[in-house]
Amino acid sequence: MKKYSEIKIISLYIILLTSFIICLSHFFFKGLLNISNFLNWDAGHYNLIKVNGYEGLRIAFFPLFPLMWKLLHADTIEIVLINSVVFIVSFFVLIKDLKLSIIEILIYISIPSFIFFFLPYTESIFFLSSLILLLGLKYNRIQFVCIGLLLATLSRPAFTIFIPALLISELLVENNKKIFSRLGLYFFVTLIGILIVGIIQYRDTGEWFKFFSIQKEWGNKLQFPRLPLTSWEDGVIVRLDGVAFFIGTIAGGFLTAFLLKLKPLSMIDVSKEVIFSLAYLGGMSLSVLIFRGGSLFSLNRFVFAAPFIIVAFNFWLKQNFRFNTKQLLFIFIFIFLFWLLFGSYVNIQTLLNFFLLSFYVFLIFGIKSDKNIVKKIVPILLILLNITFQIILYVRFLNGDWVG
Repeated sequence: MKKYSEIKIISLYIILLTSFIICLSHFFFKGLLNISNFLNWDAGHYNLIKVNGYEGLRIAFFPLFPLMWKLLHADTIEIVLINSVVFIVSFFVLIKDLKLSIIEILIYISIPSFIFFFLPYTESIFFLSSLILLLGLKYNRIQFVCIGLLLATLSRPAFTIFIPALLISELLVENNKKIFSRLGLYFFVTLIGILIVGIIQYRDTGEWFKFFSIQKEWGNKLQFPRLPLTSWEDGVIVRLDGVAFFIGTIAGGFLTAFLLKLKPLSMIDVSKEVIFSLAYLGGMSLSVLIFRGGSLFSLNRFVFAAPFIIVAFNFWLKQNFRFNTKQLLFIFIFIFLFWLLFGSYVNIQTLLNFFLLSFYVFLIFGIKSDKNIVKKIVPILLILLNITFQIILYVRFLNGDWVG
């Protein structure tokens, strides 16, 4: 790829997407880009934490992003721009490291849930933190892992997934006496991060570590999942969270098979950062399932708005195998049957919507078809559909509808 071509592709994509949103606001959705619309949902909570400090249910939100927002003295539009820059720089570093093609870059940057990088959400900071950690794992730089782990712990309560993921990735790849000293260091860094969160919240509330107990009031407690699986909204959102759960299930299933050394997976070389990414995707999906009783709200944000999906998907693309037509047919049937967990059978309209969703997810597997014409068409279709849903989700958010 030519020098600076990656940043040119990213810049052109962002410019075109921004222009399209502005046109929609001007011609179809008057007032869509009002500043107040950027403070819907979690963005509003972060803004209030920035202004008033912690109180009530907002203790469930971690402090790095609102603290950064406050220290920068940024208004709403400025923090959106800052988040955008943080993400674009981080994304550029990641795709440069992975040496991606133009098509691959467009597939990733058009992921619908990437809208959260262009809102007053913590996603950009979490993406950067996670990227630092992944690069530390890839290049065996313990200091990078520790920095990324600390920043991620301060930005989101993902340490419950990160620590087991680090344990799995270290034990599977390394085989020396330094493993346990590294794991001990990672655990210590996590504790430091949790302590800092506790101190910041104690300063505002006078109570220690209340963010653990407050999670129950947000519906996050160990409980048996109820079927059919749901989200906070029906329609496109439950299907979006459903896709995230499907991806997490596949990632977790692959990692489990790899742990059990099942053939032919035992012959595949899986690097430490890939194992961590798979563990995160599978672990996050399982955690949301069992701690929210089958309501998968926000799972699309946790799974897709993070560098782990890119690292895992890139690993998938680089594997040297192809699916024939018969295998792809069985995959499509499996995908369609998977939606039974979401009550796809309740009526004809719902069944049709999930049938169409199956085609979207099927494109991921179609990329590995042994037919050249399919391999060429499928990525283009995936990019076009991604862009369409990305715009729909951004407009929905600015209109006050729940997206994650």
